[in-house]
Order: sequence, then structure tokens, then C-alpha cells
Amino acid sequence: MLLDLSNNKLQGQVLPKDVNMTMLRILRLSSNHFEGVISPTILNSPYLLVLDFRDNDLSNNIPEWLYDHSCLVALILSGNRFEGHLTRRLCRMKTLQAFVVSHNRLSGGIPSCLDNITFWNKSSPSLTYWNYHINKLVLQYPYLFRDDYIPFFIPLETQMSLFIKNRLYTFKGFPLLIMITIDLSSNQLIGSIPSELRELSQLRFLNLLNNSLRGSIPISFQNLRSMESLDLSHNKLSGTIPSELVGLTSVSAFSVAYNNLSGRIPFERQFSTFTNQCYEGNPELYGDPLPRKCSTTNQSEPEEKQGIRIIDHPNFFFYAFVTVSYALVFWAFFGILIIKKNWRHKYFKAVDGYIESLFELLS
Repeated sequence: MLLDLSNNKLQGQVLPKDVNMTMLRILRLSSNHFEGVISPTILNSPYLLVLDFRDNDLSNNIPEWLYDHSCLVALILSGNRFEGHLTRRLCRMKTLQAFVVSHNRLSGGIPSCLDNITFWNKSSPSLTYWNYHINKLVLQYPYLFRDDYIPFFIPLETQMSLFIKNRLYTFKGFPLLIMITIDLSSNQLIGSIPSELRELSQLRFLNLLNNSLRGSIPISFQNLRSMESLDLSHNKLSGTIPSELVGLTSVSAFSVAYNNLSGRIPFERQFSTFTNQCYEGNPELYGDPLPRKCSTTNQSEPEEKQGIRIIDHPNFFFYAFVTVSYALVFWAFFGILIIKKNWRHKYFKAVDGYIESLFELLS
């Protein structure tokens, strides 16, 4: 069953406390003015697959009891005011395929246990899986399904919008079969990118844009063979772009712009299709497609080293003192000769006397 109240002007609490929607499959309340916290009434819908609360005014922490829901496949909470940390309890959601919490105020690090979520590191559910799931419900609640309700995929044959590849895409049909995505963009996340993400071999879209993540890009990302869109831009990542990433032949959107990355850009295979906008804001990156073809550090290194040799020489200040003193004495002596006429005559007379004595000695 589907309940879609999105794109209205509804406000107040999300759901009444006494609501009971046992057979609900998809709940979409996006783009309204709901505020407060998510009501635990959601737990009264044990077969809920899609929960879409994007673009409301919900606040406080994401309730931990929500992570214990046994069937949620898509959890979309972007565009709210959620705060707090993403706890390890999130990793209990074994059936989760789409986790979208962008544009909130979440802080802390990315849980390292995300590889525990089954459908991110194994084959995604097939049509056979969904057929079995729905047919099981038909056997349990035959009075809820009519003859004109066949095929039983109709509750899932709907549209679903996700922000991927820097654009908002709307999918129709069976998006749950392909939407294996993690979107944590535009939050306040810190720490490094967990290396355990390498196990998410079925992940198609990973968006960590606009956080404060540090450290390097894990070389183990080469294992994300199903990846189609990888956005790590606007963070504080350092180090090089691993050349091993060129093995991700399914990637059609990639960005590491505005970090602190350095070194040569891998420009083979699929990566040869990415433009300079994917790398801008990293002054130490070089190579195609950027106009910098070599390291700016190497170009300036001889001048810098030469300056270091001169200034850091142990006798630098002694030699400088002797040179300046000699110049001052020299110009002081000749300055006096210019000013004092009688001193000048005596000086040149003495010089002439020494020269004549020298000639007489030589002759």
C-alpha cells in the first residue's frame, strides 16, 4: 500500500500517536512543513519498505529505534534539521539499499560497520526476491489483494527521486532494484573515510560532498566495481588520487574538487572522460585534464633550496657584517676627503711621495 502526501503544506507532527497502518509499504511525506521528531508509530508498519520524509523541518537526532525496522529498503531524510551522530546501530538495517540523509546537521564520523548491511555488499534483491516477499503477504492477508491488483509489484512500481551525479533524478518502475546508494552530503561529518567501505561491492552511488572529512582516498575503493557516481568534493582530503581507481569502469560521475589533494591525476580508461571541474580547488594536483602538466612544487624547488642554502649558512651573518662594515669605512674615508680640502691635499701629497720613493727604489 502507498500513502503519498508529498508536496503539500501539511504541518505539525508527522503521524498521530494512535495511527495503525499495518500493511503500508511506501510512505511519502516529502516537501511539507512537518516538524519535531519522527513518531515511533512507524514501527506499527512492519512491512514498510520506503520512508521518504525529505524537505521538512524535522529535528533532533535520527531516532535509534528507526534503525531496528526489519524491512526498510529506502530511508530518505534529506533536507531537514537532524543532528547528532550516525551510530553503529545503523548497521543493523540488513535490508537497507538507499540511505539518504543529505543537507542536515549530522556530525561525528562515518560508521565503519556499514559493510554489515547485506544489500550493499552482496547482490541486490532480484525480481524473484520481491515476488516471494509480496506473495508471502498475499497468503497472510488475502483480503487485502484484489484480482485487479496483479501483478503484486504495483506497490513498488512507483516513482522515486534521488540526488545523484549532481542532479535530481526521478526514477519510475522498480527503482528499488537499482537504487543502492549512500548520500551523506552537506552535513558536518569529520574523520576519515572508513576503509571498510571497500566491501560495498554493490554500491552504485556514494555522495560525501560538502563535509569536513580528512585523510586520504582509500586505495581499497578499487573494489567498488558497481560504482557509477562517486563525489568526494568539498572536504579536507589529502594525499594522491589512487591510480587503482581507473579500474572502476562503471563510474560516469566523479569529483574530488576543493580538497587538499596532490600529485598526478590518473587519466586512463573511464577517468579520461572527466573534465577539469572534477579536480579544481586542489592547487597541488597536476596532469590532464588540468592546465598544470607538472608539479608546481618541483618547479619552485631549486629557488627555494638556493634561498635556504644562503640564509641558513652558519657564517651568513658574519660575512654580512664584514661586508657592510667595509662598505661603511670605505665611503666614510672618501667622504671625508671630498669634504675636507686640506686633508685631500695631504692625502694625495703622501701618495705621490710613496710613488716617487717606489720609482727610486726600482731604479
